[in-house]
Order: sequence, then structure tokens, then C-alpha cells
Amino acid sequence: MDQLTSDKDSLTKHFWQFDEPTSSSFHHQYCLGLNELSLTRIGSVKNILWVQMLDLSHNKLRSVQGLEALQLLACLNLGNNQISSFTALEPLKLLSSLRVLDVSFNMIGAHAIDTTRYLCSSPLSHTLDAKQLDVGYEKENTEVRDHWEVASLFRALRLTQLDIKGNTVLNEKFSALAIELLPSLKWLDGKRVR
Repeated sequence: MDQLTSDKDSLTKHFWQFDEPTSSSFHHQYCLGLNELSLTRIGSVKNILWVQMLDLSHNKLRSVQGLEALQLLACLNLGNNQISSFTALEPLKLLSSLRVLDVSFNMIGAHAIDTTRYLCSSPLSHTLDAKQLDVGYEKENTEVRDHWEVASLFRALRLTQLDIKGNTVLNEKFSALAIELLPSLKWLDGKRVR
């Protein structure tokens, strides 16, 4: 990625601008498509801090470390990568502008043990109950306790659209949990939820 974003000519091939009409004017969205490039890591993002829409789909990414610097990022496509856990998405908690996230067709939930839990220190443990996670439940919720990393990530995000289809973790209970943890969510896997 460093090589792709290091010079203006290389970056220009992947950049486009999207004009979104609003009430009385056009709002410019700065978009960067770095899809289908076999990227394995993010690297330096200092030359793309202005990006609002980023397409990193169809690569070989296992983590999003580095993307937390993109404070204007509103839309992120990570579909068809090799992300295997929600803890690999932890840096996204720092993106207050993020509204649209696509992590479809990754490997989230495919491995019974998430080794990222043990490699990265976390103030959470998998024995936390819903009250400790502050998600508004009256009683302990087994789904929240079993998916503590999801609760930690989702409660920090203000997503309006989430695409997670094609991951092992997805089932009816998980979808209900995602809707509960993301009160601003309007679309889940292309279906309107609110």
C-alpha cells in the first residue's frame, strides 16, 4: 500500500470523486479504490488522510491496523479479505465518521479460538455480563457475553449500514445482537432493519 500511495501518479489511478446532492448543493466525497491488489497489510496512510470512501475489497488483509488515522472515513469496504475476528477490526472504534462498513465474505467466526484475544491486551474478558458492557439489558444476555468483542466494537461505532454476510459468525441470533448493539443501524446485509 505504501508503494501505491507514495506518488501522485500512482494514487491518481485509484482515486475518484463522487458528488452527492444534498438539499441545495453538491457534497464532494473523496473515494479511493485499492481493491483486487493482493494487499496483505495497510502500511502508511499519511498520503490518503483526506479519503472518505475506501474500497479495500478482494485483498488479503487480516487486520485494519493503520486505518484509524483516516478520521474522515465514512464508508469502508473490506469485503472478501482474510479477516478472521472482530478484534482485528478494533482500530475502527477510533473512526467517529464511519457510517458504512462491509466485512462480508471474510472468515469471521471460522476459527473456534481467536488468537488475537491473547496477543492483544484487552480490559475485557469473556465473562463480562451485559451490565458491565453497558448495552442496556435488564438481565444477563448470553449472546453479549459470548460475543464480548462484538459488543466492544459495535457499541463504539455509529454505523447506519453493515454488511457481514458470508461469515461463519452470521446467524439469526447474531443479526439480532448486531441490531440491538447498533441503534443507528438502518441496513443489515442489504435489508432494512429500521
